[in-house]
Amino acid sequence: AGQSNSNSDTCAEFRVKYVGAIEKLKYNESKNLEGPLDLINYIDVAQQDGKLPFVPGEEEFIMGVSKYGIKVSTSDQYDVLHRHALYLIVRMVCYDDGLGAGKSLLALKTTDAASEECSLWVYQCNSLEQAQAICKVLSTAFDSVLMSEKS
Repeated sequence: AGQSNSNSDTCAEFRVKYVGAIEKLKYNESKNLEGPLDLINYIDVAQQDGKLPFVPGEEEFIMGVSKYGIKVSTSDQYDVLHRHALYLIVRMVCYDDGLGAGKSLLALKTTDAASEECSLWVYQCNSLEQAQAICKVLSTAFDSVLMSEKS
């Protein structure tokens, strides 16, 4: 049998909204962003400082998660907004956005290949369940890649 196991490439797809990003944080800034709470607090402060909006734009995007990483595209999947390669995602956290509408935020911390800088990407999910599902699919992708490296 060939290696064309179609399951491993299929990605789970989620409808999310894009809140914003803080790109190219220098190493000394980003090294303090290790734990999930550090990320949440950092995003919170960035929102209060006006560097990140509290509420995303109206447009919905499709977030596809696979063993290659994350692809965020327009709902017609015609334009790709972001690509986050799996090996460049260093941290992910999902949490209630605190605005009382039951929405959750999914934050990703990515690094560049030279690991000199990192970026934070913030998406809004419809619910905490959806955010947790995305995190779960991502962890599964990480696990499957790590498993295939060992074999």
